[in-house]
Amino acid sequence: MKKILKLIGLYALIYIVYSVIFVLLFHTGLLKGMEVLMYRGIVFIILTGILSAVTMAVVRKFWNFVTIRDIIMMFVIFCCVNTVLFVLIPVTVERSVSVFMLSYMDENSDQKFTQEDVQEIFTSKYVVDYGAFEKRFNEQIATGTLVDNGDGTYSITDSGKRIVKMFRMVADWFDTDKRLVYPNEN
Repeated sequence: MKKILKLIGLYALIYIVYSVIFVLLFHTGLLKGMEVLMYRGIVFIILTGILSAVTMAVVRKFWNFVTIRDIIMMFVIFCCVNTVLFVLIPVTVERSVSVFMLSYMDENSDQKFTQEDVQEIFTSKYVVDYGAFEKRFNEQIATGTLVDNGDGTYSITDSGKRIVKMFRMVADWFDTDKRLVYPNEN
């Protein structure tokens, strides 16, 4: 039982240390040119996941009850948990209409807003001033789901079509609002 508790403590310690390092990597210049937050985060998760597994391997040299399975599990657990947390929290914060709307209203809490006021602020500030559409459009070009035809027009790529098919499948599985995946249907 003592070995099991030591192993759980070891997993927790390594997980916490490398999760902190994962977050700190965003405050460095490393991969700053990678403009898609999701991709940058995934690279950092894999990097810190590998480091967590290497640390578990080093510990194995001193504690013989640490196995190869523990090294692999450290990597898998680290990457899985941090991917879920990363996508649910920072990626959502970066892309969320709700986060912008609530933050704007918080910074201007001395005012009252109509729904139309908030919609106008969202459109003028978030979409136009902050270039939300351009950012997402350029992300699609960078990820290869859209291609520049060279004449001022763009087309969806086969990769983009596969992603849309996957989005539609997920929308069906989880019964989400179909208007986002079938915008021409009412």
